[in-house]
Amino acid sequence: MDKVRERLRMGLEDVEMFASVDQAQLDAMTKAILKAKRVYVAGWGRAGNCVKILSMDCSQIGLKTHIVGDNSTPAIKQDDILVIGSGSGETKTMVILAEQCKKHGATLGLISGDAQSTIGKLADINVVIPTKEWDPNAPAASGGSFYHVLVMTVDILQVYLAEALGVTNQDIHNNHNNLE
Repeated sequence: MDKVRERLRMGLEDVEMFASVDQAQLDAMTKAILKAKRVYVAGWGRAGNCVKILSMDCSQIGLKTHIVGDNSTPAIKQDDILVIGSGSGETKTMVILAEQCKKHGATLGLISGDAQSTIGKLADINVVIPTKEWDPNAPAASGGSFYHVLVMTVDILQVYLAEALGVTNQDIHNNHNNLE
């Protein structure tokens, strides 16, 4: 494997996928998060690790936020939003959480590769990251572009949220975790 070439291929794929995310979907997710009383995030595996960044970002811009599964997570209510990160939109545990979210009247957002997935059909807001076809001849573990773009997507949501709220970099710095 040409390591430099593989890095460039991966970077270009990430850029292409990120540029293909629908701006109207990002705007809708931003508005829904701003409207919510509290922001909950959930995901499993790599997608779960990536989407948890959204909760951290929300806390740093001053929003009330919780990571589903943490012992301190309160009950979700009608004025809240649950944002799920899932490549497939079919992860069984996330489907159950999506159903519970809807049962309790909260808004459901999904960042995935498929708005027609089980969770996508339940979601009030879908942000679709257009995915590439799996290449069996690609280097092992090269299917990570969805996850790279998921991180970029939650990062750009922080930018949009901070701008809408008038939050500065200094505010974010002041809210950064200091129990390190």
